[in-house]
Amino acid sequence: MCGIAGVVRWGRDTADLRTVERLLTAFEHRGPDSRGTVSSGPAALGAVRLSLVDVAGSDQPISYRAAGVHLVFNGEIYNHARLRKDLESAGHRFLTCGDGEVILASYLRDAESFTERLDGMYAFAIWDARRETLTVGRDRMGIKPLYLYAAQDRLVFSSELRSLVADPHVPVEVSRDAAADYFTVRFSPPACSPLTHVRKIEPGTTVVFDRQRPSGMVRESRWLRFPAFSAAREPQGCLATELRESVSTTLPPDAPAAAFLSGGLDSATVSALAAQQRGTIDVFSVGYAANTWQDETGYAGEIARHIGARHDITHLTESNVQETFLATLRSMDEPIYTPVCLSTHAVSGLAARQHKAVLAGDGSDELLMGYAHMHEAHQAALRGEPWRDRYWNALGWWTDDDRRRVLDDDMLKRCAPDVSQERFGFAGLAAGGADAAEVIRWFEVTAKLPGYHLPRVDQLSMTHGLEVRVPFLRDGVVDWALARPARSLMTGRPKEVLRSVARGLVPASIVDRPKQKFSAPASVWLAGPLRDLTLDLLHEGAGAEELGLEAAGLARLAGDFHRDPSANTRTVWGIVVLLGWYRALREHIRQARGAGAP
Repeated sequence: MCGIAGVVRWGRDTADLRTVERLLTAFEHRGPDSRGTVSSGPAALGAVRLSLVDVAGSDQPISYRAAGVHLVFNGEIYNHARLRKDLESAGHRFLTCGDGEVILASYLRDAESFTERLDGMYAFAIWDARRETLTVGRDRMGIKPLYLYAAQDRLVFSSELRSLVADPHVPVEVSRDAAADYFTVRFSPPACSPLTHVRKIEPGTTVVFDRQRPSGMVRESRWLRFPAFSAAREPQGCLATELRESVSTTLPPDAPAAAFLSGGLDSATVSALAAQQRGTIDVFSVGYAANTWQDETGYAGEIARHIGARHDITHLTESNVQETFLATLRSMDEPIYTPVCLSTHAVSGLAARQHKAVLAGDGSDELLMGYAHMHEAHQAALRGEPWRDRYWNALGWWTDDDRRRVLDDDMLKRCAPDVSQERFGFAGLAAGGADAAEVIRWFEVTAKLPGYHLPRVDQLSMTHGLEVRVPFLRDGVVDWALARPARSLMTGRPKEVLRSVARGLVPASIVDRPKQKFSAPASVWLAGPLRDLTLDLLHEGAGAEELGLEAAGLARLAGDFHRDPSANTRTVWGIVVLLGWYRALREHIRQARGAGAP
């Protein structure tokens, strides 16, 4: 519900508030309700706020000046009321009614392990003037982002990469490994960003920085270890109970209920539970004027009528697809392959006209083994067939032949399956005799979810000042799923356990409907409203050498596309998204830093 940023100048007596203001300006869309900064010695922190809890009283930064500690925080601590009661019983007196102050008070009580008790989605930074330390952390699932640049004399952090690079001290060099990751599985390892010198704080970790340790030291980790399932852990409760509680907890207490609604089981179940608890709900969907198979608004309408929801739909049409595509590229910190990015941008804009927060069904497929490629790889393993490369290739978006036509030799080497799997730590797990289903679930939950799906949702909703909350990723639901062997969730139809929860809540036709990925008509868009822009990006080839693309290969691809825009859609889309992201990033840097920026 916020954007946070800060700069620490190690060894200096004064703070760089001017740069922090610049970083805040770059993502002011994340927090239209208030804006604030604080400085203390070499540190300057700032935040913009989208207020949902303690609207009047919890502007940031939050400071305990007598103790010399200052907090900026993005997200929501769902169990803040219980933690507040415990802290008050121990003698603490609060200044606000918000959840952010609970983090700061918990830090003062136990700086070593205070995040163990936090249940929520969050990213935070705490400057401790007495210790001269900066402590940063993220929630265990990686729902809320945090980018960081750490040099010997300077540390910069921000909720958005596009904000971080507004600081001219941050080097802007595209990582060839990150480009290779995009070319192979669409996303990078959890600690890696698209830029060589910028990292991401890993999900579930708390890291402490000081002058002697400018690169940071991991103090605490709630990161999910492999294997996620342990036979020693006794499964508790039922999914229906955990999901009901999660929906109840993630619904904003003082705001009307709202949710994204496709035609699928995940968003339908979340929406139905929310409507059941609140009595009414607003749901938002996106459709496609081309009337392709990807349009699920008919199913969404059936669900909305069944649960008594007020249903709003926005459409991506011939007249607005290019505008939406360009706006999407300008909103993305990282290149994200899926054409659903346009859909997320559009439906977020629709919902943000009436709401500050919505629920969504993200995370269910990863936890409950819902994707077809997971089942196909698992079945290959059960037959004794090689499954590792089959699974890896299913994560990609083009063929080896197409790669060889477009990528330079160095990039091709980085894209080799054994090399790319090693970057993720996947090769050792998959080759070590571990159960294939456990390896697949671990990778989907700890790498793909925070590296691919959640960044799309955060970046493209927060660009409209809309917070998306994900009930499937609350601790109770996650723990319930991980307490069960992955292969036990792969019997029968995909996500049979969730179908049991949904039966009676949503129409039977939706419960029994075969799994359909949330998708979008990229081929129609490329051949129609995006045709000229596609040719322009391919011919220009901005950043091609830096990204590992050969000019001759791009020229051939442009020629093939000119002759037949409907051919080779996946390859063309992937390259155009990457080139468009690069162009938008460079233009943003020039504007944020001034005309002299590279």
